[in-house]
Amino acid sequence: MSTYWKSRIIGMAVVGAGEADRYLENTLKEFKRLCDDTIIATNYADDKTKKLIKDYGFWQYEDNREWGINQPYIKTDLLRRVGGLAPDWIIALDADEVFAPEFTKEEAEKLTQTEEIAWYFMIVNLYNDEEHFAHDAGIQRFWNIRMFKYLPEYGLEYQRKALHCGLAPPIAYKYGWHAPFYIKHYGLMKPEDREKKAQRYDQYDPNAKYKGREYYEDLRRELKAHRFEPQALLEKLRNSVDCRPRQTPKL
Repeated sequence: MSTYWKSRIIGMAVVGAGEADRYLENTLKEFKRLCDDTIIATNYADDKTKKLIKDYGFWQYEDNREWGINQPYIKTDLLRRVGGLAPDWIIALDADEVFAPEFTKEEAEKLTQTEEIAWYFMIVNLYNDEEHFAHDAGIQRFWNIRMFKYLPEYGLEYQRKALHCGLAPPIAYKYGWHAPFYIKHYGLMKPEDREKKAQRYDQYDPNAKYKGREYYEDLRRELKAHRFEPQALLEKLRNSVDCRPRQTPKL
């Protein structure tokens, strides 16, 4: 007997060059298992990366505006294209993120059937290997939106910040609540990736206008690595006050 889903969930991401050789396929697998369809904007992506996206059967188009300057406009235009796929809800991920395996299609459907309009997930920055994470002044575990209801009547535009404009429109950040699941972020795991990111911020945000100086400094210093214990974290989130059902505020 087939499962009937009440909500149509669409995945979206912006993907740059070289991601096929990093963590992109793991993220594509997440879209495949959680979403009804997915659309991806590639930003100066190489042919291997674009082929991998198409191999998964996802929609793909190019937007080669400069990422460090036009990020909110690239994401806004992507969200408008997502609207053409008739979404009820949207899952937005970076190309180096995966959900906890316990976050299944069934669990995603449950989140869509509440009164909430957006969901924060706990982001875990893996550090040096997959068994450790960082939690310091700059690089730390933190909540961020990764799933939100499609509400074009409240605006599709992303926050007008050249960097760090989020993965959802401002209304999602204002009214979102906390899901009892984590996301593993691989993008800061390797020292060479941290240095590459630091160099990009040297270019696009030398005065730390868009992000706290602590974050940029943490990219270039060795932090204490904490043991990542997935089941313990899930249990903590399930029992957290932050994740309890609430009286959802009215829009």
